[in-house]
Amino acid sequence: MVLAAGDRIVIRSGMGDMLALREAGDVAFGVPGAHAIEPIVNRETVLLEGVVGPHSHALGLRLVDLDLRRLYGAYVLAVHRQGEHMEGNFDAIRLRIGDTVLLEGPPESMARMFERREFVNLSQPTERPLRRNKAPIAVAAVLGVMALAAFDVLPIAALALIAAAAVVTFGCLESEEAYAAVHWSILMLILGMLALGLAMEKTGAARLVVENVAMLVAGLGPVAVLSGVYLLTSILTEVMSNNAVAVLLTPIAAGLAVQLGVDPRPFVVAVMFAASASFATPIGYQTNTFVYSAGGYRFTDFLKVGVPLNLLLWVTATAIIPLFWPLTAG
Repeated sequence: MVLAAGDRIVIRSGMGDMLALREAGDVAFGVPGAHAIEPIVNRETVLLEGVVGPHSHALGLRLVDLDLRRLYGAYVLAVHRQGEHMEGNFDAIRLRIGDTVLLEGPPESMARMFERREFVNLSQPTERPLRRNKAPIAVAAVLGVMALAAFDVLPIAALALIAAAAVVTFGCLESEEAYAAVHWSILMLILGMLALGLAMEKTGAARLVVENVAMLVAGLGPVAVLSGVYLLTSILTEVMSNNAVAVLLTPIAAGLAVQLGVDPRPFVVAVMFAASASFATPIGYQTNTFVYSAGGYRFTDFLKVGVPLNLLLWVTATAIIPLFWPLTAG
């Protein structure tokens, strides 16, 4: 940039350095009748490093989209990606997981920025001290939910909600921490998959699949039919709610057992175990979905580990279930 007459320059520097620059004579300060140096701002700033985490609000956005200067008074001084310094216009850089950003800004604004999870603070600890004196309350809440649910005092969902309200009320955690701990995107994904499973059940698509498979294995022996029931349940529970699969397949499995003239109990047990063993997709069971988000996994990670595990349990269940629940009624 070539400076021209009348250009106004905003310089961030200490007053002493500015006076030294004026005395050197290289730059003329001020105009007649005005102050030679006009201080724009005088405030304390800090330098902090932040990294883009898997749950950062900045992930996938350009720096200009974050509007850090207006919201927090923060300036980006450097961006590093995989150990290399990023050159060029910082505002045009689209952030990825692991990018490190060097920021300068007021301490209070920077603290607010990290609290809102724009970046993960690498320069200052963000962990809060453990509230060990509140630990007995949290443990009592968990044990209370388990005990009352075991005696069927209230539904476990209602008990969990009461326990959550209790730990917030008694100071185990603050309400802001409770809200921050809720992964709303995961809840929407779970609700969406429940809706998909319900749609398959209401439209008859799931029953159609089940009945066609049942016809294919009906002419086989009891052990082969038991194995087929387990495999079918295992496949369906990867894309539907495990509860819906269990409700749908249990009467069909019992009906197949009656047609074969064997005890229905091992078939019901096969459905029970298969519906509870969902490992191949992050949407097959709610716990998988929580781990999927918290651990930063990919969909293919579940396939690589879950499919062999499902197959192993399929073979194991086919061999073990008839030993504990004989096919022939005693």
